[in-house]
This record gives sequence, structure tokens and C-alpha cells, in this order.
Amino acid sequence: MESVKLNDRLRESEERYQHLVHMLPDGLIIFCEGYIVFANRSSLSMLGVSRLDEIIGHPINKFVHPDFLELFPVNINYLIRDANPSKLINYKLLRLNLESFEVELRAVEVMYDGKQAVQLIIRDISNRIRMEASLHEKDFLYKSLMENVVAGVFVGQKRNIVYANPYLGEMFGYSEEELLTISPNDLMAKEDLKRLQYEVMQSLANGILQFPLKFKGKRKDGSYIYVEGNSSIIMVDGLPSLLGTVQDVTFKREKEKLLRDSAKLYQKMIKFVPEPIVISDEGIIVYANKLALELIGLEEESQVINKSIFEFIHPSMHNATLETVDNIMSSDDATPFQERIIVRQGGQFMDVEISSIRINNYMGKDVMLSVIRDLTDRKRSEEVLIRSEKLSVIGQLAAGVAHEIRNPLTALKGFTQLLSAKYPEHPHYFTIMANEIDRITLIVNEFMTLAKPHFTQFNNEPLEPILQSVLSILETQAILLNVELKVCFDDTRPMLYCNADQLKQVFLNLIKNALEAMPQGGEVVISVTTMEDGNVHILVKDGGIGIPADLIKKIGEPFVTTKEKGTGLGIMISTRIIEAHKGTLRLSSVINEGTVVEIILPVQAANMA
Repeated sequence: MESVKLNDRLRESEERYQHLVHMLPDGLIIFCEGYIVFANRSSLSMLGVSRLDEIIGHPINKFVHPDFLELFPVNINYLIRDANPSKLINYKLLRLNLESFEVELRAVEVMYDGKQAVQLIIRDISNRIRMEASLHEKDFLYKSLMENVVAGVFVGQKRNIVYANPYLGEMFGYSEEELLTISPNDLMAKEDLKRLQYEVMQSLANGILQFPLKFKGKRKDGSYIYVEGNSSIIMVDGLPSLLGTVQDVTFKREKEKLLRDSAKLYQKMIKFVPEPIVISDEGIIVYANKLALELIGLEEESQVINKSIFEFIHPSMHNATLETVDNIMSSDDATPFQERIIVRQGGQFMDVEISSIRINNYMGKDVMLSVIRDLTDRKRSEEVLIRSEKLSVIGQLAAGVAHEIRNPLTALKGFTQLLSAKYPEHPHYFTIMANEIDRITLIVNEFMTLAKPHFTQFNNEPLEPILQSVLSILETQAILLNVELKVCFDDTRPMLYCNADQLKQVFLNLIKNALEAMPQGGEVVISVTTMEDGNVHILVKDGGIGIPADLIKKIGEPFVTTKEKGTGLGIMISTRIIEAHKGTLRLSSVINEGTVVEIILPVQAANMA
């Protein structure tokens, strides 16, 4: 019974070991007297056979490469000598289809069925050899690339250079061998060394493995170059190392410095030119001096930089401006001054004239420099001149014909009265004639006012009583029209050097106009404010229908009026009186919101004619 159990255990042990042998990843073959007597599954796969009968009983020499066949017995004897299975040799075997493959071969002398036999342990290393060959090729390729690339390449480890290509040596004036004996710290200026060390440590701490390099390099002869490149943290022999590729950018740096110096020189020159200057690149503003910012109504240069010039030019002028830009960039000549309308901060429009020229090599680019001139004062002066000429012509006309007109008017009026008494049955016609004769008389009287010399007596007079006297005259008319007259004086109570009667005439005209502009009633506000500039500002504001934009610029010219029976001479006379007092009169209006008349007069000005 015990014998049976022993046999069972032996059989189980044999099966277990056979199973383990067949599961081995290495091939295992036993041959005796030159013939194969055992092979595990791995060896079958390795030799390219699928069944044991394709290999068992076959000579071992059938699977040995011809180049190794002659020395096969000698090599086997070498391996089994001293029964040391750790000895191995590289060998070439053949698959069943005669394809050769590389192996590592071990051999052990064993007993098989009571006979001396040899056990071969085979490991297929074909893939490993191919991989090593590929790695060798890639290593050669990478080494060739590194040694021929037009950039300095280095590997730094523990403050030593462990690799440097020839280009890096040329860049710093060292041989490759010399570079391997110095520290990377010897290749850079002291002021950059600590910064770069800090950047590397910060990158490592933050898990950043790639970062730019930029430092001042120190050559072997003591001269300096500017170096830029990129670096990566890599592992070499299990240690973190710095792989860097760098370029000598000294020429580029000097070129950039030259360009910056040139730009600074341009900007310095432009900054002190007493004209508003704007520089644009393809329509984008790259510089604007202080006067240009003031002209646009801005304070900071950042508010215009990188914006299109067309944001500040009236849309009606865009096509003409675009054509001008194209012409400028294809010519070296400056354009003549051209009138344009610019859009100021807040949407206000301003008349300007602009002359532009191409500037070469401004920060490496061709740009357009534009000089801007404010036309506001000139246009105002032109308007004043035109108005003065009109007044002069009207004055001459008035002086020449007013007297001649008044005499016939007197006769016409007298005979009209006689005829109306003689023909009482038609009173309507004579009333119309009398009214029209009175209207002609009024116009002639206003002409005579324009023709009169203005060498009137001026005195220091308080403004408040002058205004109050006018308001008392118009108060009744205001009540009839359902208009409230509201007066706002500040605390200064200004004194003016003026002719009180003439100012009364001005205020009477302006406030009367305001009342008549509000047939549906409302409020007229008269405000008086003394400003820090030494002038008093008087505003007359109504809530009427307003004056169209195309008409307001002509208000003040003869016979330009919004009234059905107006002559337009009231504003003209008022403007002339204010100008005689060294002041200005301006109108502004918004349709359906009302009109504002602004009068600016100097406070206590003396020695006026």
C-alpha cells in the first residue's frame, strides 16, 4: 500500500516538474548521442515547429547554423565542463524553415534514460540584438546631429559639463576637451549665474521640465557674448541633468539695441516738436505725443496705442484717408496739409489739417508719421473775418442808402394815412400797407444801427442791475406766453467795463428770442458765473424747438433767421456789440431740446475804445 502511494507521489512530482519545464520562457532541449530526445514548448516555438515529432529523434545538428556546425561539439564541451550552468555563449541556430536567429546558449550534462546526455538552455536574443543595433544607429545619428547642428549643445550635471558639441566650443573659444574640464558657471557672467540657478531650482520645484535660457556668456578670452536658447531637465546615469541648446545672439542684440536707440531718438525728437504727432503702422497707432493726446482729449498714451487711426477719424473721411495712407507708404514725399474731421473723446468733432510722411526703419518697420493742426481757431477767425466783412458791407450799404430810403418811406406813410381817410370803406388794405411800411422802417433803423460808429462811452458797471432792468421789461411778455424767467447769479456779482445801454440791447434781443422760441410755454434760464480765468459766463437757455445744425452756423448773418418775419440782424448786432466789449457770443442747439446762447465778457477790463 505504501509502495503504491510512493509511486503516485513520484508520478505527481514528475508531472509537476514536466509542467514547469514546459512553462519555462527559455527553450530546453535534451540530446543524446547527437539526437534530440526531449524539447519543451518554448523550444518548439523558437525552432518554428508545432509538433514534437518534428523535432524528437532528429539530429541536433539540423538546427545548428552552418557557420557554427564544425565547432559545435567543442563549444558544448566548453559549456558542460565543470558542470557550471552560468557559462553561456552567443550562438546562431536555424529554424525549421532554415531562418537563422541569435541565441544565448547554456549546456549541462545530464542523465536521460540511463544514458549520458546534454541539456541545452536556449534564449532567443534576436530582438535584443536588433534593438541594440537600432540603438547604436540612433546613438550615432543623434551624435552626428549634435556635432553638426548650428547651435551650442551641452549637458550639465553637478556643476560639471558632461557633454558639449563642437559648436559650443567655437562659441565660447574652448576645445571640446577643455569644456569637459570646466563648470557651466565659468561660461556665464556673475550677474546672470544666481538668477539662472534660481530659475532652474524654481522650475524643478514646480515640476517644470522645460524653460528658456537667456544670459550673458563669458568667452575664454574674457570677452562677453549674449546667449539665448532653451533647456530641459533630463536623467543621465540616474542623475538629473540640464540639457541646453543655445545660440549666440550678440549681433541680434546689438541690432535691437540700435533699433531701440533709433526709436528713442525719434521719440525724443517727436516729443519736443510743438505739434501734435501720431505714428502709425499699417493704420495702427504705435506712438502719440502729449500734444496729440490733448488734441484727442485723452490723458494716457495707452488709451490710443494699438488702436486704429480710423477710430479717431470721422467716417465720412475714411476713404480719403485710406487713399492717402496708400500714397504715403509708396512715396518718400510728405503730403500737403489736408483738412480732416477727427472724433475726440466723448464723440465731439474737431476740424483739423493733417500732413503725413513715411519714416523708414522705425523699430525695424516703415511707419507713417502724421502732424496734426487744430483748425478751430483759424476757422473761428475766418468766420469772424467773413462776418466782419459782411458787417462792413452792410454798414456801408446802410450808410449809403438808409437816409435815401427813409425819406420816401415818410412820404408813403403820409399818403397812406390820407388815402385811408378818403376811402374808409377799404380799411383792411391800408392797414396792410401801413404795417409793411412800418416793417421797412424797422429794417432801415436796424441798418442805421449797424452803420453808426461804436465809439461809445464805457464805464465800470455791475452786471446784475443791467440784466434785471431787461428782465423787468420782458416779464409781462413772458407771462403772456406762459414762460417762466429763471435767473441764477453766483456770489461774485461781477463788474464789467461796458456800455450799459448796448448790453441791455443784447440781453433784450437774446431773451426775447428765447421767449418767442417757446410758443407753448416753458422755462428760460439765465445764469451768470464768474470763472477763474477772469471772465464772466452768461448763459441764456430756452426749452424751444431748437435750431437745425445746418442753420446754426449761419445764424448771425443778415436775413438768416428762424422767425417768420425776422431779419436776422438782431444776433448780428448783438455779436458786434459783444465783440466791441472784447467778448464772444456763441450759440449751440439741440433739436426739440432747446438753444443755449453763451456770452463771455472780461471782468473789469479797462482802457477800451
